[in-house]
Amino acid sequence: MIFHEAHFDEGRTEEEPEATAKAYYDMLAAAQEPLHGHTKVSQLDAIARLMAVKSQFSLSRDAFDVMLTVIGSLLLKGHILPKNLYEAKKLLLTLKMSYEMIHACPNGCILFRKEHAEAKYCPKCEASRFMEVDSGDGQKRQLAVPMKILRYLPPIPRIQRLFMIEESAKQMTWHKMGTRYNP
Repeated sequence: MIFHEAHFDEGRTEEEPEATAKAYYDMLAAAQEPLHGHTKVSQLDAIARLMAVKSQFSLSRDAFDVMLTVIGSLLLKGHILPKNLYEAKKLLLTLKMSYEMIHACPNGCILFRKEHAEAKYCPKCEASRFMEVDSGDGQKRQLAVPMKILRYLPPIPRIQRLFMIEESAKQMTWHKMGTRYNP
């Protein structure tokens, strides 16, 4: 009986997801809500489309806010379109993947981490790690602004996010099940 309970769903309670997973599930649930009662366009889809337009045409924050105001005034009362860029970004925040910023040599020689974490100049090509400006007396001083940054996306959170969705989890475990998953 103990073996049966350990390997089958009988008697097992559903575990509460961790905070990041819960936030992700809440965002997915909110994403399915239509903007208003007479459309099938979800809030997340609308925001994603509008953010793509903002990016494509390099719209400023103020221009984007005005665009949202105009579109919001054209929609039915009770719509759930955000009123400004701040609210739109807040909704998209749970989709954002964490990343690590690592300073790099401007010539691509090394990454300033581990043994080079404190270095101000590249040990191979002597290029400055940070931007340099003339201080007025013929000397150059370094600012706290790095010349080049590598954004490293750790793979573990990305894989965890893939397994949060049941369909992608089935597609990723076909080798364990012995047959490929066909939706």
